Amino acid sequence: MTLTVRQKNAIPPLPYQVTLLQALTKGRTMDWIVEKATELGVHRLVSILSERSVPHLTGEQAAGKMEKWQTTAIEAIKQCGSAWLPRIEAPVTPQAFLGRGEKFDLALVASLQPDSRHPREYFQSFFTEHQRRPRSLAVWIGPEGDFTPAEINAIKSAGAWPITLGQ
Repeated sequence: MTLTVRQKNAIPPLPYQVTLLQALTKGRTMDWIVEKATELGVHRLVSILSERSVPHLTGEQAAGKMEKWQTTAIEAIKQCGSAWLPRIEAPVTPQAFLGRGEKFDLALVASLQPDSRHPREYFQSFFTEHQRRPRSLAVWIGPEGDFTPAEINAIKSAGAWPITLGQ
């Protein structure tokens, strides 16, 4: 038996890479977040074990959840027709992630703090300064009740700008 390639489809990579740093949620909400983030084109999803996260996972539980989230992401790309499967990473604390020293063109943290601004302002500032849109973006989303003040301060000290989606 001989196989012949009759057609090749090249799909260019997305012009940006979004890393979603999502605090672990309770119940099936995390499954839904993985699904929607995948459909929106997130490049990577990192579960954050915040001090205020309700679920606390053991290593074995985390492995099972990651497998479930990977399956959810695969189903989501099939549903939306995306060619890009996000990388699902093991849950880590905010301090452990920040300890990696990863750099992003723009890092944002959803925050209930009074210094939060609409993300559009940071995108406009970035464009004005660099004459291009950010290619790598980190978006931190905390648990119900927000990150602790110490976590917010650490995330902001690492260069993340506080955002709000409200008025």
